[in-house]
Amino acid sequence: MKQSRPAPDIWLFVCIVSLLAIGMVMVYSAGAVLAFHEYGDSYYFVKRQLLFAGLGLVAMYFTARTDYRIWRKYAKVVLLICLALLVAVLIPGIGVVRGGARSWLGISSFGIQPSEFMKLGMILFLSQWLSRPDYDISSFTRGLLPPLGLMGLAFGLIMLQPDLGTGTVMMGASMLIVFTAGARMKHLGLLALSGAAGFAALIAAAPYRLQRITAFLDPWSDPLGAG
Repeated sequence: MKQSRPAPDIWLFVCIVSLLAIGMVMVYSAGAVLAFHEYGDSYYFVKRQLLFAGLGLVAMYFTARTDYRIWRKYAKVVLLICLALLVAVLIPGIGVVRGGARSWLGISSFGIQPSEFMKLGMILFLSQWLSRPDYDISSFTRGLLPPLGLMGLAFGLIMLQPDLGTGTVMMGASMLIVFTAGARMKHLGLLALSGAAGFAALIAAAPYRLQRITAFLDPWSDPLGAG
């Protein structure tokens, strides 16, 4: 007899829709004037965001209805594809430079960011890898260092673009997987201190990143520029 699927988590769905709605408001608030000036439509960016939000909800529906064992089966293949795309985007003539970063693949206005797919690929692979019954995440050298090395490789490729924001999100999500897998708090604490120091160094190494921090703290110091 076919086993019935559990009902979806309504509160998780409510949280997702709420975040999407808040995002729409923020997009309109931040881009309405620019959208009207550039395109004659204050809702130009909101419409684009709404389109991608709709595509995301459709993808979420089909993903939720897919047996998780399928994702486990293809997790390694997905990760290898994502790594290959991260390398490809760094090759001149293949990767497209936008906003000062070589982080796009595509033609004309259509493009994808391989680093965005890496976030999902890394989560899938780490979940499959660290959930093995024989994997001992409590060991620093045999259990924790291997996934850290893989995460560091992906982060390094993303930083070559460079894209600190996406790299930070990927590392944060990956560390949550490591925490959930049962890593020792002593190890995680040391990694957190090292990560904070490295993050501060990366910000200080690029003036535009530091400018973003100062503009966030005091946007009215340069309202027509960094603010």
